Amino acid sequence: MTLENNKYLHMKFKSIILLFFIHSIVLSQDNFQKYNQEAYYHYQQNDLQSAIKKFSKALEYRSEVSNGYKIADTYINRGGCRVQLSSFSGAQNDYDEALKIKPEYIKIYQAKVESFLSSKEYKSAIEWADKGLAIKENDVILKSKKASALTQTKKYDESIKILHSILEDDPKSKRANRYLGHNYQMKKNWDSAVKYFSMAINLDPLDNASFFDRGIAYAEFKDTTNARLDIEKGMQLDTTMKWVGYNNIGFFIKFSLKDYKGAIEMFNKAIALNPNFTNAYCNRGFAKYNLGDLSGAYQDLKKSLNLDNKNSYAYKNLAIVYIKENKKQNACDNLKKAANFGYTEEYDDEVKNLLIEHCK
Repeated sequence: MTLENNKYLHMKFKSIILLFFIHSIVLSQDNFQKYNQEAYYHYQQNDLQSAIKKFSKALEYRSEVSNGYKIADTYINRGGCRVQLSSFSGAQNDYDEALKIKPEYIKIYQAKVESFLSSKEYKSAIEWADKGLAIKENDVILKSKKASALTQTKKYDESIKILHSILEDDPKSKRANRYLGHNYQMKKNWDSAVKYFSMAINLDPLDNASFFDRGIAYAEFKDTTNARLDIEKGMQLDTTMKWVGYNNIGFFIKFSLKDYKGAIEMFNKAIALNPNFTNAYCNRGFAKYNLGDLSGAYQDLKKSLNLDNKNSYAYKNLAIVYIKENKKQNACDNLKKAANFGYTEEYDDEVKNLLIEHCK
């Protein structure tokens, strides 16, 4: 064999190796993309466990993918599936892995904050929102999520300040207007609540949630006519949420008029549409209590707690029934449960005052 032939075979061998190497890279990238696409398909089918498995399979080929953002996105997407399954620690582990790859990627901070909001870890949500905002100070998603966490911790004024800063950049932000309405509602500033819910409705006349909430604000004004018009409009815009509307008419309008029989009619309609609506049973129980039907009240409140054993409002109402029956120990036990499940943080000081009065 000549030297020239030797050279030719050597070059051919090198070419085969190079082609094999290139094919291996393309195949790995194809596998990464393929498993991501399969994961997305399962996600669309709401088969989250299968989606997680496919995202995990895609990540087995991460070392062959040059685009770090694509790898980070896969971790983010797998974490999002875990959030929906309430596997919050697993989700946070995924987001931390993504941060190792792209610590400047703002989507990771958004995902971490959303997970903390879902798990009600509001302090951590605020902390990580701030970390993300240190990278991108005007990120609207992070600012909105931070405002939401502040609202949940009753720091309404801080939340309002952030939301106003969003409106300075985008006066047509329906989300910011709606959140402002909610914060003013929580502060019992009904004028401002109506103002910002109205702005949200002007920006989106199909915003049924703002109609529901503006109706509540009107009810607090004792403007029952506009309250009912708004709530019924919300029910028309989304007929699947009629049960919320009936409950709101009963609780915010009928209760304010002391029309407890009329309230029960509304709660009956809400329960007929959603038999698992714990608040409707709780509210109907309170209406029965006010009509002197303590047995009926007890049954409804126990049903409410069977559906949600962390319903602080139901524990408070059940305690009131026991107080009426002069069953002090039962009353105190339920008041303590109401307090432990956050009644004061979510509502007001009524449980705290009842504990002082009846359970010294």
